[in-house]
Amino acid sequence: MAQRLTAYETLVMPDYGGFDLYDADCDAHDDDSLIPRARAQVAAGNGYEILVICAQSRIRVRLQIETWTAQPPLPDEWEGHCDLRMEFPTGQLVISERTRGAWETTVPTGDHHARLSYRGRETVGRAASSAVLPAELAPYEGTEEYLLQLWPMA
Repeated sequence: MAQRLTAYETLVMPDYGGFDLYDADCDAHDDDSLIPRARAQVAAGNGYEILVICAQSRIRVRLQIETWTAQPPLPDEWEGHCDLRMEFPTGQLVISERTRGAWETTVPTGDHHARLSYRGRETVGRAASSAVLPAELAPYEGTEEYLLQLWPMA
């Protein structure tokens, strides 16, 4: 039975409409093939980087990261998910807001299955497209959510 090892939560500004996740040693690889795939399915990865495309770029989104001993059950009440994989040689997962900043959190080293679930995209996307003033979006901060679940490759 899968057991959760760690949980981390933060708010991320989707600079230029998204954010990137990668190991500190791998750095983003400028993989242009990720952009169209992520636009089509919310997120895409190449084993070294996960590119997440958000529904908007005006307010921060909630990002939760969990590590597990084995494949966890699909989380309830999420709109969808993408199945990916990630390699973590250093165990330092970088969360990059692209031009705004980046920071790290610790995850187990090695190759991992990665599931990115999402919700709140439609609600926040509609609000962002109709809002004129930034204050109109303040109540929606963190409503667009992403959950990254990581567990070891067999």
